[in-house]
Amino acid sequence: MKIEQYISELLYQYDCVVVPGLGGFVANYKSATIQSVQNTFAPPSKSISFNKNLNANDGLLANLIAQKEGVSFDFAIKKIEDSVACINQDLKQKKRVLLSEVGTLFLDTENRTQFEPQNSINYLLGSYGLAVFQKQPIQRVTIEEKITKEFIDRTAPLVAVQSGKSKKWMYAAALIPLAFLAGWMPGNVDLNADLNYANLNPFTPDVKAVYKPVKSDFVVNEELNIVSVKEQITAAGESVYFLDVNFEEGIDPVTVQLKDKPIAEAISTYVAVAKQELHYHIVAGCFSEKRNAKKMVRKLKKKGFDSFIVGKRKGLWAVSYNSFVTRKQAINALEFAQDHNSKAWILNQ
Repeated sequence: MKIEQYISELLYQYDCVVVPGLGGFVANYKSATIQSVQNTFAPPSKSISFNKNLNANDGLLANLIAQKEGVSFDFAIKKIEDSVACINQDLKQKKRVLLSEVGTLFLDTENRTQFEPQNSINYLLGSYGLAVFQKQPIQRVTIEEKITKEFIDRTAPLVAVQSGKSKKWMYAAALIPLAFLAGWMPGNVDLNADLNYANLNPFTPDVKAVYKPVKSDFVVNEELNIVSVKEQITAAGESVYFLDVNFEEGIDPVTVQLKDKPIAEAISTYVAVAKQELHYHIVAGCFSEKRNAKKMVRKLKKKGFDSFIVGKRKGLWAVSYNSFVTRKQAINALEFAQDHNSKAWILNQ
């Protein structure tokens, strides 16, 4: 008989399954986990461990075998003893004993029983139907990349593509005015006269150019220093919603919206309350080392208590569940704290 199928069935309902003569399989709650490297999400589950010292028969396993196989309770215990004897014999021979869907038992170099959980089944009924899944992270474009892309799109050169056939028609069209000019120029223009080569039209009358200085309103800023896009965004204050980002001299800046501008600012309803001194503390425990006291504070806060280290008392660090202004408030809350720790008491400080 393979008892692992019955052990596996009991682990769904109970947190400890004892196999007489072998040990106990203990199920502890395990929170949901995130594997950041593989981007996997695992639901809450039960982690299975093995304790060799839990070998007293509680009748749980034998009762299930008796019900499933229709045998007496004593006969079920006899079958468990036979299975355990086979497992112990294999362990003495340095063999690895596989308990299907539970884990593997083996002896280490110091002949101590070790256990490797299989973790192929989630025994937590509250997570039924929830499987491990993988999700790729979202790649978000930074504001620097958005600005750089917009700048590249605005300054990209426009390239006109002409086909070979259209280029031929362009050349033919350009020859027509040249041919006309060659026939018209000998009869209408005196080629022996001085020509004005500085003008786009060399046949216009020669007019002497007069220099007139033009006053420019443009002011050169020799101290202009275009900093990087990231530095310009960092330098913007919290109240800046739109920013003109400069890239190079001579190129118009790009206006970028850094954040949404609120339609209306919310009116604060905060009412200042005078700070009250907390003199009465419900003590959860006292510790000689402060790191143990901090560990207790984190544990109590997870359970919903407003815990903190009260201070040092007789050389020990005192940790409170909650603290109150009056003794009456502390007495009313003491009963709730004693449900968690019957030794909780009130400290007046």
